[in-house]
Amino acid sequence: MKYKLLLPWLMVFGAGLCLRTGISSLSPVLDKIQQELVISSSSLGLLTAIPVVCMGVLSPLGHAFDRHLGLKKSMIVALAVLTIGLALRLHAETYGLLLLTAALVGVGDAIIRPLLSGFIKETFHNKTHAAMGLYATAMGVGSAAAAYATPFLSSGTESWQGGLAFWAIPAAVAGVLWAMWPGAAHEAAHVQHGHKHGLNRLEVAALTLFFGLQAGINYTIVAWLPSLYLASGFSQHASSALIALFLILQTSTSLFFPVVMRTLRAGVAGAMVTFTALAIAGFFMLWWLPQTVWGAAVLLGVATGGLFPIALLLPLEFSSSRSEATRLSGLTQSGGYLIAGVTPWIAGIAADHMGAVRGIASQSLLMGIVLIVVVGQVRASYRRHTKYIREKA
Repeated sequence: MKYKLLLPWLMVFGAGLCLRTGISSLSPVLDKIQQELVISSSSLGLLTAIPVVCMGVLSPLGHAFDRHLGLKKSMIVALAVLTIGLALRLHAETYGLLLLTAALVGVGDAIIRPLLSGFIKETFHNKTHAAMGLYATAMGVGSAAAAYATPFLSSGTESWQGGLAFWAIPAAVAGVLWAMWPGAAHEAAHVQHGHKHGLNRLEVAALTLFFGLQAGINYTIVAWLPSLYLASGFSQHASSALIALFLILQTSTSLFFPVVMRTLRAGVAGAMVTFTALAIAGFFMLWWLPQTVWGAAVLLGVATGGLFPIALLLPLEFSSSRSEATRLSGLTQSGGYLIAGVTPWIAGIAADHMGAVRGIASQSLLMGIVLIVVVGQVRASYRRHTKYIREKA
């Protein structure tokens, strides 16, 4: 009995753990890849850009797979694609094959993400906040573990290919966990005609913008914060310590997301405002580096750690079934990841023209201001939706 109760949590953690390893494991060995394969920096950038583009374009596939194969079979297929993509990196002697693995990672990720949202909606009921917190935490842990361990794994296997291919193992284990699931989630989702969630196009666009902006803020911070700290006069060691603090607080906030929600006593709508306000405060602190360096790391870590599970949770809050949750998650993540994918690039342009500190701080603050406007629209939609549910009950 305990096994059946624990297995769904392990399935969420296992699948979430795999979703960023294919991208984050590349970063520490990019220089080795470039030297050995003799490729340009722009070609190198495609290895991390292609998975994000796939997530943006192909996320609606999750709903299509669910309708035709059922959730369980779809997840197993997606995890198999992800595992194969990562395992093929062991033999990535050419740039073309490495590019293919990046595409396979992106396809697997794109299918898995909305399916996980649908699974959480159907399986966890009144524990969705905790499940989403675990999901977000698993992604953070996987990302940090892959970024930290890949250089050591590459040294141990005497090749960067071996270090990258190692991350096929957690994906394969996640596939086994999903194959063990005996629940009803293997059944094909019933097709929902019309928009049962009652959202109009403007409201769906607002949810998409919310997802894209919070993800874009996170991508920008992770990509450019080390450069910003170095430009502000900090050593490499100090910059690494500050990034570690940011990631620890981000992961901890996601892990304890249900506790944070209960402490705030503001619900999802209030939490959106609180975490967005913390992000904006953190962006303001970037203007006064180095004096505010610790405050910025703390505020931005907590803010991004709270905004991400909220972005994952919102499609579930607006849905009444697994099918709706999977479909709406696919829609919002599709446009959201396309938005998020270009934000680090725009930050780089801003840094080139305005300097690292002014450029990155300016773009981050602008994203925070746009986000608070979007939050206002999402809050209005959320209140209308919850009012409708109460009246219907």
